Order: sequence, then structure tokens, then C-alpha cells
Amino acid sequence: MPKDYYGLLGVSRDATEKEIRTSFRKLARKHHPDVNPGQKDAGARFKEINEAHEVLSDPRTRRLYDRYGHNWRQLQGSEHRSGTGRQSGGFVWGQGFSSAQNQDVFGDLGLGDMVDRLFNRGKKHRPRQSKVSPETKVSLSLEEVHDGAKRSIQVKADIRCVTCNGTGQREQTACSICSGKGFKERLTKGEVSIPAGVENGARVRVQAGSSMVLLTVTVSPHTRFERRGEDLFTETEVSLYDAILGGEVIVSNIKGRVALEMPPETPNGRMFRLKGLGLPRLSDPDQKGSLYVTIKVVLPEELTEEERQLFQRLNELRVVSKQTNAN
Repeated sequence: MPKDYYGLLGVSRDATEKEIRTSFRKLARKHHPDVNPGQKDAGARFKEINEAHEVLSDPRTRRLYDRYGHNWRQLQGSEHRSGTGRQSGGFVWGQGFSSAQNQDVFGDLGLGDMVDRLFNRGKKHRPRQSKVSPETKVSLSLEEVHDGAKRSIQVKADIRCVTCNGTGQREQTACSICSGKGFKERLTKGEVSIPAGVENGARVRVQAGSSMVLLTVTVSPHTRFERRGEDLFTETEVSLYDAILGGEVIVSNIKGRVALEMPPETPNGRMFRLKGLGLPRLSDPDQKGSLYVTIKVVLPEELTEEERQLFQRLNELRVVSKQTNAN
């Protein structure tokens, strides 16, 4: 049984266009297949949400759906004899858009194209669209990976020709404005939001103004931390005395400093795990990896004569203690 589009988006039948758009964006983030790699039905669920938004975000198709229900496609000919293509206004976010499956899910087909396929119409005058998104590169610091980042970018994008409405034709001849291509190349400026937890080398498709942009992310090496997935690794220096006696050690993390309680007689090279102080998980930013801290014991230098004598005395006491225990 076909599902109710309003129910899929979780809005009432008298919801405003803004409420529909807001609900769609929230659900798109939640149910995107890249965010839910372990759920087999994530792709199908996302397609249902995208289809519901396609219909309800357009006043004409929403009116037809409200009147005819899921039969609107077959009955719309009584009101409109031909479909007109339009680009989806949907919000799309995700990582790893190089696969054919994701390209299919996010292919920006207009609703008119769907109707044309149903009725075998509009083959010659179907609005044309660019097949690939413009690409650009961004470099992030590890701190920006932790918090998420925004970038103002400028890319060349194929924009639908408004003169011919993307058909490439005008009055049965090739459009002179776009040379029959259906789109024109323009320099597009926009601000993009990059999600927290993105991996080095990831390709992320995001919205920049009216265009979709494919970002290739490079994460700059950090002077203090090494990244391994969601976990961070670092070293901290402690004195020989602190390593022997134990106590509180102040450790740097990605957002500041934190106290580590080090037990007595901590050996050089011992690793401590601090949970929740790593990087956010891309699929769930509220979940974070761990910070692993390796202790590096620093020996004292330029000992005074008194200090040297004390160490000698400690050594002698250690020898006596071992002999006593052996007996």
C-alpha cells in the first residue's frame, strides 16, 4: 500500500512549504545511506522521503496529490497536458559520492521528467542538466574536523538556461543564449558546511548556493596529535619523580587540557585511554572516539653533587632490598 507523503515527512496536511522543507532536511540527514551503512533499508527509506519532498514541495503537484492521492500521476493530464521539468530543492549531504548508487539516489531529476517517462512525452524538449557536480578541494585542520567547518568557495557550475528553461530549444530551433546545451557555465559563490568527523581524502557532496558541489577534503597533519579513525594519539612528558611517585598530570587534548591521574611507578611508554576525547563519529557526532596518551619519562639532567649522592644512596637501598627479599 502506498505510503502517505505527509506521514513520511512527519508533517500535517496543512503544513507550510517551510515546514515541509525543514522536516525533509532533518530526515535526509537522519536516513542517508552513508550515515547508516549497517541498515539495509536506509536507501529505500531515503528514496521514499525524497519522493515525498519532490511532490509536496511543488505547489502544483501538491495540489494534485491532495486531490487525487497516489493516483495524481495518472490523472494530472486532465489539468495539465504536459509536464515541465524543475530542479529539486532538496538538501543533500553525505560522504563518498563516487559510487553509482549514490549518484542515482541524488540525481537531480525534475518532477516533469518523471511524468514524461510515464506518458512517453517530452523526449525532444526535456530540460537538460549537467551530469556532474563541480568539484573543488578544501583543507581542514584537525580542530575543524572536530568541530565541523564552513568555507566560502567559488566554483564553475552549469546553470540551467532561463531563456529556454533548460530544453536547449526555443521556438523549434536551438537556443541562441546557451547554444542549444540547455545550460550555461557560470562562476558560483557560496558557503558550504562540512560535517564534523570527516576523513582525510573524503569526497563530500554539499549544497553551495543553488548548486551541488563535490568537495575533496584534505586534513592537515597536526603537530601534537595523530589521527586513527575517530581516535587521537599523543605523548606527554613526565619527570622521573612523577613517574615514580604518581600524581596528577595535565594532558593536552584537541579542545584544551585535561587532568590525568597517573598511578605510582608508571613505566616509560605506558598508554592511558581517555574515553570521549577523540573525534566525533561522522554518522553520529554525539559519539566520540578516545584520546590515547603515551607516557614519556624524562630523566633529570645536570644533577648536583647532592642529587647524585642521593641517587647513589637510593641505588644502594634498592640492592639491599632485593637481597632481603631473595632471602
